[in-house]
Amino acid sequence: MRHPELAAGEIAADAVTADLRTSGNALSFWRCGSPGEAEVERIALAMAAAGDRIDRLDLVWISEEHLAADGQTWEGTAGHTPIVESRSLHVDVLRLDYVRLGSVAHRVADAIANGRCVRFTRTRVRELLVAAVTRGDVAIADLADRVRDEVGAALQAF
Repeated sequence: MRHPELAAGEIAADAVTADLRTSGNALSFWRCGSPGEAEVERIALAMAAAGDRIDRLDLVWISEEHLAADGQTWEGTAGHTPIVESRSLHVDVLRLDYVRLGSVAHRVADAIANGRCVRFTRTRVRELLVAAVTRGDVAIADLADRVRDEVGAALQAF
């Protein structure tokens, strides 16, 4: 979203504080072999299945080479998702400070500016979850209450 009060290339503070929330000076990422549709949907599903509610998802992709060039370090960590086969795709970028987080924010802004992003609408996220439950990729019981209720209602509508 453009902010008229900011010059080109400037990053809104709200984007950093709301969208790039850290925990323990680390930031959660998911590996995506290639930014093809199936791979990106796989990551969107892993994230959506872990949520407390169904909401839209905005995904951007940043290469590990860019992170390394910025001096970032990361390690694989088990992803918090009921999609078991996707857990190993999770990584945490570690030892973030003000400068390193700013570098990540610039990489995210660059990815968005260059079309390395995709938005999954709330409807599309629900469709992904319904399809995953139908295929048996995730048990509906493993979803959070609000997600389970909405997915269950969508399944009954079929």
